Amino acid sequence: MRPVVKICGLMRVEDVQMCVRHGTDIVGFVVEYPRPVPWNLNLAQAKELIAAARKPAQTCVVTSAPNDALRDHVFRIVEETKPDYVQLHGDETLENTAHLVSELGKRKIKIIKALFPNTPDLEKTAAEFCKAGVYAILYDPRSPDSAHRGGAADLSVYQKLRAAVDCPVILAGGITPENAAAIVRQTEAQIIDLMTGVESDFGVKDEVTVVALFRALDEMK
Repeated sequence: MRPVVKICGLMRVEDVQMCVRHGTDIVGFVVEYPRPVPWNLNLAQAKELIAAARKPAQTCVVTSAPNDALRDHVFRIVEETKPDYVQLHGDETLENTAHLVSELGKRKIKIIKALFPNTPDLEKTAAEFCKAGVYAILYDPRSPDSAHRGGAADLSVYQKLRAAVDCPVILAGGITPENAAAIVRQTEAQIIDLMTGVESDFGVKDEVTVVALFRALDEMK
C-alpha cells in the first residue's frame, strides 16, 4: 500500500490542480514564513491556491512566527485560508503548540510539528509534542535557514523517531521518483513529504516528475 503523499511549496494554481489530479493526498503552501524562502506566499495568494484544491486532497499551511506572536499569526492565517492542517515549521514552544492543537482542533484542523537536526533532545522533544496532541511529527533534515538548499532524508533518525513516539512521523528530505519506492520499502513510512524533488524550479512543479513519482509508488502494490 502506497504512503500518503504530501507535496509542499505549491505556488501556482495549475500546479495545485495537476498534483491533485495525479493523486497527491495533501497539498502544502508556505504562508507568511518568517525567513526568506523561495516558496513564501502572502495571504491572498495562499487563499486563491487553497481554494483551487479539490477533494479528496487536503490542504496544509506551513508557517511560523516568534512565539510571542505565534497564536495571533496562526489564527489570522487559518481564518483566511481554512486549511485541513497547519504545519508549525520553526521554534514553537510546547505550550504554544498545545494551545493551537486545542483551539484548532475545535475547527477540525490538525497540527503537524516540524523538528530539525539542531532540536535539543530530539527524541524526547518529539515524544512531548506527540503527547501534546499534534497529529504528526515531520523531521526536516534541513534547518529553516537552509531550506532552499535541500537535504537528504536521514533514515536512521527517522527510524529512531518512529520508535520514540506514538504519532505518525512524516519522512521528508531528498525524496524523488527515483528513490521513493526504495526509501518507503526500507522505512515503511506511512507519510512522505516532497518539495524540490518534484520541481523544475523553485515553486514550479514538474508534471512528468509528479507522474513518475506516483507510478513508482503505485508499482509497489
